[in-house]
Amino acid sequence: MVSTNHTSDCPTTESERPLSTREHAVRSILTKSGIRCTRPRLLIYETLCDSKAHPTAEELHQTVKQSAQGISLATIYNTLDLLVDHGLARRIANRCPGSGASRYDADQDQHIHLVLNDGTVLDAPKHLSKQLHDAIPQELMDELAKHAGVDALKIEIVQDSPSSTEHAHSH
Repeated sequence: MVSTNHTSDCPTTESERPLSTREHAVRSILTKSGIRCTRPRLLIYETLCDSKAHPTAEELHQTVKQSAQGISLATIYNTLDLLVDHGLARRIANRCPGSGASRYDADQDQHIHLVLNDGTVLDAPKHLSKQLHDAIPQELMDELAKHAGVDALKIEIVQDSPSSTEHAHSH
């Protein structure tokens, strides 16, 4: 439950309409993470949580502005940076040539992202993510992390998208 002093940090706007149970939960998550809760941040985080598409900031902006016309792309970027910095979202670097746009994911459960060559990011089913992760010996993970010079290591599986594969086979 959010304490009274935090409630005023996240105005309900729209004539102080009552917040839904979900909005209370999202507000609580933001507040407990040390993020000052504003209506734009609440809406951006809720929208990201609802998305399974791993949106770019621009895609998230298109979705959010359907509900709140006044939210700028800069607000989206700043909020995403804040969510990533506070561990409420993951930034997924885009390795697709021609597009440097990162994608974002609010799902903090351990899972594997399948990154297609066209930049599409898919979640592997949770049970398969766990099996794949568990199949990699910890010693190998530690050695890879040491070699890369990092404390934590993230492994991505990059695969051609069906259209890229068909194109490659047709030549």
